[in-house]
Amino acid sequence: AGFFGKWVDTLIMRIVDVFYCLPGMPILLISSQIIKSISFIAAEDRIYWLMGILTLFGWAGTARLVRGQILSLREQEFMTAAEATGIKSSAKIFKHLLPNVMPQLIVSMTLGLGSIILYESTLSYLGLGVQYPLAAWGTMISSADPAKGTEVLNYYPNLWVAPG
Repeated sequence: AGFFGKWVDTLIMRIVDVFYCLPGMPILLISSQIIKSISFIAAEDRIYWLMGILTLFGWAGTARLVRGQILSLREQEFMTAAEATGIKSSAKIFKHLLPNVMPQLIVSMTLGLGSIILYESTLSYLGLGVQYPLAAWGTMISSADPAKGTEVLNYYPNLWVAPG
């Protein structure tokens, strides 16, 4: 979007704005319940669908960051030199822009991983995420909840102590 500009940039950024303004947790709750109710999706495969939904609704912030970096890099001298040599747009993107955007992209994705883990554990705690055969923080916390009749932490107090 940032490289081509004009109507392409406007269109993609309006799509990003739509995804950015959608409330994350209600949409995840609804879509997780829909996935849970579909009979042909196995419980073990539900985690892959959940990751896809989390990715679908979590890319807007990263898209804004990458667009800003591309707009900044597009005006640098090395891009002017690349344009003067007459190389194709795809070569400019993959040889010059992408390697320079990669560090910010990696940091952004690493920082966003914590939010994804919290979303997944919340859904698993509510019973809409990862189910029993697979391990998830939300499922483990849910199984240790005394309000649900499983007083694991009362019978095994060593679980309160951190390992190591």
